[in-house]
Amino acid sequence: MLTIPGKIPITVHPLFWALIFVLGWINSEALAPTLIWAAVIFVSVLVHEFGHALTAIFFGQRAKIDLVAMGGLTSRTGKTLTLWQDFLIVLNGPLAGFLLYFVCNSLLHKIASHQYPYLSYAFAVGSLVNLWWTVLNLIPIQPMDGGRLLSIILESFLGMRGIKIALFISMLLAGAVSAFFFFTGNLLMGSILLMFLFESYRNWKSSLLLTEVDKDKGMQQLYAEAEREFTFGNETEAEAKLQQILSETKRGYIYTGASQLMAGIYAKQGRDQEAIALLEPIQKKLLPDTLLMLRHLYYRTGEYKKAAEVGTQSFNQAPTADTAVANALAYAKLGQLTPTIGWLQAAQREGKKGLKAVLERPEFDPFRNDPKFQELLKN
Repeated sequence: MLTIPGKIPITVHPLFWALIFVLGWINSEALAPTLIWAAVIFVSVLVHEFGHALTAIFFGQRAKIDLVAMGGLTSRTGKTLTLWQDFLIVLNGPLAGFLLYFVCNSLLHKIASHQYPYLSYAFAVGSLVNLWWTVLNLIPIQPMDGGRLLSIILESFLGMRGIKIALFISMLLAGAVSAFFFFTGNLLMGSILLMFLFESYRNWKSSLLLTEVDKDKGMQQLYAEAEREFTFGNETEAEAKLQQILSETKRGYIYTGASQLMAGIYAKQGRDQEAIALLEPIQKKLLPDTLLMLRHLYYRTGEYKKAAEVGTQSFNQAPTADTAVANALAYAKLGQLTPTIGWLQAAQREGKKGLKAVLERPEFDPFRNDPKFQELLKN
């Protein structure tokens, strides 16, 4: 890994070198042209990222550049900027690419190719790379700059709804452009755009949970503090902060996260019904671990049918032997033989250790003489 210190630190990861040499070979299939392609791509990506980074520094932020497997990445830290400042930071990357295209194109027409064949070839590649990639990069597909620019524009007019719309547009365009590249035989670009499609879909699904409150820096900070207090076992301090969040928010990502943390505190304190009341309205949004906690709460309060239903949902998300055993116990409490045996068999398939000891539990007494249960005891 190569690190270049300075006002804008630059880190070049090994996979980036592999990427540019592979691209160079694909486009030339000869050593000298491959080296030229690699050098041109390196400079072009760096110029593009400097367009972002220098603008960020102009607005008072700090910036660093990472050249990674998929290209360049400019990371920014420092004060919060306005949307129009973010827009200019994103826009100046492609503008730097267009500027480099015009420089390469002008120099290409000013030199004699027969006298400087390699230099002429480098300027020709520079013109091609910077024009083609910059135009492609401005298509409103995330995480490309065009997608980020569209997101900023729509957010400025529509708020959080605009971010969600931009992600949906990105998902549709990524699918269409990926299909175009596959149809024209460009498998590499088709594959990259296909990855962008799945990433846009994942982000769009996640964005459906977001509300305007989730953008509030003060609320984000309060949630981060509550999460930190919870992690270090300071439950009293965490509970106070979570109560404030729950009183000021009624939906969204922060509300969902705060509800799960608060339910965990209530469960430890034996306040089962209060924990259930927090988790039930957001059941479809719960993480697998929290689903297991809800299943446990239902079981502990005697709501075995709900425990079995939530346990099934949890197993579908993250199948484990312990979850299968828990589901078997819930159905055993309901007196239902078939699903009880089925979940015990699932636990066996998942490699449950000590299953015979589990089968000795009194919950399974009503089924002990059943042939299928006896078969489990033999294995």
